[in-house]
Amino acid sequence: MSFSFKTIFAGTLASIGLSLMSAGHALAASVTATLTADNHYGLFYGNNDGSVLNFVGRNELGRFGSQGTYNWSNAETWNFNLKSTDYLYVVVWDDQSVDESWIGQFQFDNGKNLLSKAPDWDYIISKNSNPITRNEPIRDAGYLSTQSGERFEGNVPGLAELAGEIQGGFSTDRKSWGKDANKVDLTKNNPWGQIPGINSTAEFLNVTTADSKARGTSANKNYTIFRTRSTVGELVGLPPEPKSVPEPTSILGILGVAAIGSGSLRQMRNKQA
Repeated sequence: MSFSFKTIFAGTLASIGLSLMSAGHALAASVTATLTADNHYGLFYGNNDGSVLNFVGRNELGRFGSQGTYNWSNAETWNFNLKSTDYLYVVVWDDQSVDESWIGQFQFDNGKNLLSKAPDWDYIISKNSNPITRNEPIRDAGYLSTQSGERFEGNVPGLAELAGEIQGGFSTDRKSWGKDANKVDLTKNNPWGQIPGINSTAEFLNVTTADSKARGTSANKNYTIFRTRSTVGELVGLPPEPKSVPEPTSILGILGVAAIGSGSLRQMRNKQA
């Protein structure tokens, strides 16, 4: 192999290697999510139209938590990776006695935090029914207390159902209940208080699925989907996605061009000799 060909070949491989390396470094970000809901939530991330959703986890299956308190009293923590072009989704439903509400924080590996604050989240009220009304067998993995008065309160809606809801469009009329976790007051007695492990400036986000006169009644027959108003990359300053890496056939083509170029150089050198 001539010096020229080796030089071009090595340079081509180096360029391909740098492209692959740059793609690998920027594909995903690490996030730690801490959240809870009254009564239930399912956490997802995925693309804008919901056609690609990834389920992260949910809270307890019933009204009580593993420590004997109500399920919203202690938040769950989830660790996962997502792309800067992804959106976060929180699916929330209630037990038809109080509107659905959730609170949370998302800590990214670049040091930035995303909180449950009204300006950063949009919502949609479902056309499908509140999971607690469906009388389905338990499909979700999770904790269900054995204490008196416990009951199963519904599975997280399925991916196909959620995609259909999401593609119906979101409202940007953002609402929240209270300014922070210490000041939320639903029944004049501050039922939640400060949730351990969640930033004190996070808000309980709430949208009633019935009209205001029917709050806290069986008229709450639907559920709510919250979604970040834009991609997580835009909200917390994650680097943009890299340009697509060449397909293997393209890489072979590049190598072929390099080989042809090297051959031409040899031919020119032979003619000059």
